[in-house]
Amino acid sequence: MNTMENSNWENLDPGTVATPQNNVISCDRELLSKGVGTVQRAVSSRSTLPILQGVLVETSNKGLHLIGTDLELSIETYVPITSFGNFQMVLPAKYLAEIVRRLPEREVVIQYDTVKRIATISSGKAVYEINSMDPGEYPLFPEVPDTPWWKVTGKKLANFVKTTVFCVAVEETRPFLTGVFMEFGENEVKLVATDSFRLALTRISCDDGSAKKRDKGLLVPARTLSEVARIVQGSDAEVEVYASENQVAFKWRETTIVSRLIEGQFPSYDRVIPQQYNTLIVVERETFQESVDRVSIMGQDEFGTIRLSGANDMLTVSANAPEVGKALDQVATVKIKDGNGEIALKARYLMDVLKAVEDEQISLKLTGSTSPVIITHVDDDSRHSGGFLYLIMPVTLNV
Repeated sequence: MNTMENSNWENLDPGTVATPQNNVISCDRELLSKGVGTVQRAVSSRSTLPILQGVLVETSNKGLHLIGTDLELSIETYVPITSFGNFQMVLPAKYLAEIVRRLPEREVVIQYDTVKRIATISSGKAVYEINSMDPGEYPLFPEVPDTPWWKVTGKKLANFVKTTVFCVAVEETRPFLTGVFMEFGENEVKLVATDSFRLALTRISCDDGSAKKRDKGLLVPARTLSEVARIVQGSDAEVEVYASENQVAFKWRETTIVSRLIEGQFPSYDRVIPQQYNTLIVVERETFQESVDRVSIMGQDEFGTIRLSGANDMLTVSANAPEVGKALDQVATVKIKDGNGEIALKARYLMDVLKAVEDEQISLKLTGSTSPVIITHVDDDSRHSGGFLYLIMPVTLNV
């Protein structure tokens, strides 16, 4: 940002009435900071286009309109204002967020000189001048379809995302595995994610008519859903989910998030889920999680490979690191049916599931040491709201 050597800082009054070449509005610092922080989530600091490192700030009849985008993800929101002006500018997102967060007073005054294209942000005795980029170069915000496919509270949506999104692939060699597949069925929505080594399936009952059947599923980038979850978490307000041929949109209160969909065919996940099992083990989730955490210290690699073995009302958790030593722990089962099941897993994959699930008890379904383990509700009904099913592929051990 260039220094304003000719600016008369001593005479600059934050409450100055706008001149013909200036426009001025005032708003609440906390609301402005929250709004800037929200749209900043869509701004990439690594973009080679300077305009995409900025936030569009403009006045509207709904308040101060803020937009951030990296062309893949776009977020807009509105901040209430207490006095009205008329301007449009693009300010660097990084500086704008830091400035607003540090302002000393609740009231913030924003003035814009349309001739010099300079924004003045002031609060109390603190005054900042920022050069605006050309708003004419800023991308238009994507259009959102008129009819939503799904309506769900922010709190529930954030929880559904939390229990699914961690299973997506991190590497982008297969882009279709880096997103969450959303299916809209008859009175049901499914969220599915997999990296080919594990799979998460969350079923949400929509008997109240909050969802409509859609023939084509949506492959939503994991980053998009994670950002949506962060924005709406803890809210009882409704989130509306819209979709077009290549975009998905989430509307919540005064905020709209629009993202491009991932191209490609999501795997036929139903085919890899075993329909039958040989051994059923029911355990207290928290106790089991603590045991896995302890034993995985002695795992054979960076993931921590562990072995699970069920017999005689006990679930044995063990690990073997030939160059270091061994570890063994036992967990009393709530129920074990057709015992002597055994399987080796990557402990990190199992821990991710145990951290995401909130049930006090969970079911482990084993088909054999070479088949995946299935983790579900104890009542085996993943069709109710928040229902889940996790699949983890086994590891072959030579010891």
